[in-house]
Amino acid sequence: MINFSYLKQTARSNLKFLLAFTAVLCVFVTIMTNVFTPAVMEETQSGIEGTVLANILTGNGTLIGFMSNSFYALMAILFPMVYSIMVGNRLIAEKIDKGYMAGFLSTPVTRTQIAATGAFYLTVSLIIMWGTVSCVGIAAAERFQPGALDVDKFLLLNAGVFLYHFAISGMCFFASCLFNTSRNSLLLGAGLPLYFFVMSLIIKLSDSLDYLKYFTLNTLFDTEIILADNGFEADFAVLGGLALILYGTGIIIFCRRDLPL
Repeated sequence: MINFSYLKQTARSNLKFLLAFTAVLCVFVTIMTNVFTPAVMEETQSGIEGTVLANILTGNGTLIGFMSNSFYALMAILFPMVYSIMVGNRLIAEKIDKGYMAGFLSTPVTRTQIAATGAFYLTVSLIIMWGTVSCVGIAAAERFQPGALDVDKFLLLNAGVFLYHFAISGMCFFASCLFNTSRNSLLLGAGLPLYFFVMSLIIKLSDSLDYLKYFTLNTLFDTEIILADNGFEADFAVLGGLALILYGTGIIIFCRRDLPL
């Protein structure tokens, strides 16, 4: 179902976004491995003690512990989310909205190939993004703080955050396949992920808001459970399954519905 000529065109048109967002994540992870030594982390935590930030920027005194509650709670969630929102919309809805889809469908490329190739590109681009971040993070930690990074936990966190964004990108892709305009596509495709992100931050403000975890997908990417190696497999399976359902449903909807061509 993958059309490789169309895949090349899709990759070329979105390459700048992939490079930019991957570079930003690599810069952040490099800075964290360079700056946040045990002494700095202790000073930071003592400085924010008793403030709202204390519930957000927490850690267990290790590099991976601090990263799990800072990098993986903020930057690793927000930036790839924006990438998925932008690219997901560009793959289908924006092409329909701007009248480009008629041109693509006038070629031998079928609807199924367009949708399946778009889904394949978005998934593979996220794999490339997090594969690159993993390599850069390990190299930076070895350069600046040899032996300080728990590589196994680091890779496990990256696998988890990839699955989270696999599900988020599935939502964005589904919305793009569902609507004919970028406005409506972004309303759903951007609205839900941003709601999940904001809700996850609100939960950290107070223990009394813990019940809100049932209203956000971010609950399935729980860094504490991952680091404790305590039953994260089910969460990972749900995220992966949800992503496959959203991508598959999006492809079916796009192939069967009427388009304003």
